[in-house]
Amino acid sequence: MTDLLFEYDHILIRSEYKTPELHSHLASHLIIGLNRNITCDICGDSFETNGVCIASNIPHTVHAENGELLLYLYDTASYYSEEITEKYLIHKPYIILDDNLVSRIQDAWASSDGDLQIADSKIMAVCDLNRNAASQKDKRITETLEYLKQLDTIPDDIMEQLCSNVCLSQSRFSHLFKEQVGISLHRYLALDKMKKGYLSFIKTGSITDAAMYAGFDSPSHFAATCKRMFGISFSEFAGSMRIASN
Repeated sequence: MTDLLFEYDHILIRSEYKTPELHSHLASHLIIGLNRNITCDICGDSFETNGVCIASNIPHTVHAENGELLLYLYDTASYYSEEITEKYLIHKPYIILDDNLVSRIQDAWASSDGDLQIADSKIMAVCDLNRNAASQKDKRITETLEYLKQLDTIPDDIMEQLCSNVCLSQSRFSHLFKEQVGISLHRYLALDKMKKGYLSFIKTGSITDAAMYAGFDSPSHFAATCKRMFGISFSEFAGSMRIASN
């Protein structure tokens, strides 16, 4: 069984994780073994550890054979991702987490009795991550991210809408977005579609409806994007997941 908690700026997953294919996420991520070490392959380095932090867009795979793990995905545009980069990664592709920190995260999970929202709050406190941290982002980018958050689907004319909202040309806006957020607007929208597809699936229970409603060209496009981002198919993932969401 896989448990998921969706927030607008991060996802928490508790899973009996099968080995995904080598892949990369458009998100910073934190991975913790709950009852045994995890086997990692990151940037060509293979090792075992009980906790690792990986930067956005770094090829990796993680194996938790016969064990559970916690996986955090932090939106690259979020305060959390900024803090993780500054406090933990220090602009490295990945780091092995301190044993004491991992132990405290494991204790926070154990004391939450499987409630993902409680666990999320406790783990964020343990990691000293503060959603309300001050942001240095340009107001136009902040407003764009807030606008995208409010949308249930990504329409075909989203670029025109966004450029019109901030009164910038597409080239200038795309340049500003990448400068401020750290990934291209095109790649960010692909990630946002994926997130909206998951949220739509929660409501409908239909992969086809979720894919089309979120703005994908087809269910196969949705499935291929999921495979590329998470290393496993959405049907495989959805078949065993239990979702908690605000």
